[in-house]
Amino acid sequence: MLLKIWYFLIGYVKIEIKGFSVERFISQSVKDGLILRDIKRDGGKFFAAMSLPVYKQAQIISQKTGTSLEVLRVGGLPRIASILKKRLFLVGGVVAFIAGLVFLTSFIWRVDISGTDRLDNSDIINFLEENGFGIGHSRRGVSYRDIENMLLLEFEDIAFVSLIIKGTAATFEIIETILPPDEIPFDQYVDIVSTKDAVVVYMAVGAGQPMFVPGDVVKAGEAIVTGTVAIGSAEEGNLSKMYVRADAQVWGRVYYAINFNIPLTYYEKSFTGDRVSVYNIAIGQSLWRLPFGRNMDFIYYETIENIGQLRLGQNYPMPFGHVTTRIYELERNLKSRSLEQAQHLAYEIITRRIDEEIGQDADILDKQISFTSGENALEVSVFLITIERIDQMQALVPLEPEQSLP
Repeated sequence: MLLKIWYFLIGYVKIEIKGFSVERFISQSVKDGLILRDIKRDGGKFFAAMSLPVYKQAQIISQKTGTSLEVLRVGGLPRIASILKKRLFLVGGVVAFIAGLVFLTSFIWRVDISGTDRLDNSDIINFLEENGFGIGHSRRGVSYRDIENMLLLEFEDIAFVSLIIKGTAATFEIIETILPPDEIPFDQYVDIVSTKDAVVVYMAVGAGQPMFVPGDVVKAGEAIVTGTVAIGSAEEGNLSKMYVRADAQVWGRVYYAINFNIPLTYYEKSFTGDRVSVYNIAIGQSLWRLPFGRNMDFIYYETIENIGQLRLGQNYPMPFGHVTTRIYELERNLKSRSLEQAQHLAYEIITRRIDEEIGQDADILDKQISFTSGENALEVSVFLITIERIDQMQALVPLEPEQSLP
């Protein structure tokens, strides 16, 4: 092994010895102390290997013995240095390219966030960049714990965060806090308020002081049953207050008016088959549009964007990439619908809006639908009367000291 390393460092050649005095050449070389390696005979041909310094002396012996030496291969460090010397600019370019890649891999070029539902990922990324961590920032000397604590302090909805950096990609794994239940704690005083403008139809009061009776009109947000209960008599001068957790179920008659129009003429979109592709080179956060490709002159269109990022393996995204935008031309065709078709569409809209705005728990007492033909639209008016639950708990904060507990 050491001998091979030595020959690599000083250089070596593999030769073919030609002539009628090959044996004399070998004998004279050995006599003069030249070291020949891997001497082989293949038919009438002789092959050998030697170091570069030995080859220079062997050429003199070859001339004296009437033989010739044909170089088959030159190897070793001197040969490599000779090749590189002739291609200095290429070597410099390769070295600069490798150095540039090493330099670029010392920065963060991609930030991914997973586990968020209520939080907006862009708000988190902007906050990180404002505080010295994000795309283009060094990944050396990053304090994982400091960044995680910084996010926990800034965003109340984050219960747990873990930062993982692999190569030039940083991933934040986030667990959001669990939202508290909608129910008010059992030890909290409450009022029962109305969720809608309605006429009170029926009340079942378990605790608290009723403020309305069946037949009264109540506004949304008004307390139907209050948790503030009067004790004593004002005439006798011993009137005081106590607070309870009001409990009641209240049904009300609710009136709805829904109005909308169904146009009798409308535009229908369709693709023409023509498209324009726009190619951009992404460098960091900047885009550079490539000069080829025709300009877009569509009036109506839809776009699809494809983003690609250069990677050195899975964990090493680079600040280079491409953005290809494909723009598809649309045409608008004027269509018309009959009054019967407009009424059919109106019924579909009414059904959907009742499900979304009123819900399935409401008992519809009356539903009146009227159609009026306008100049270019069908005017739809819907009047509904329902019976539904209108009670909702609302936390009560005592304004005065309570006299006694319930």
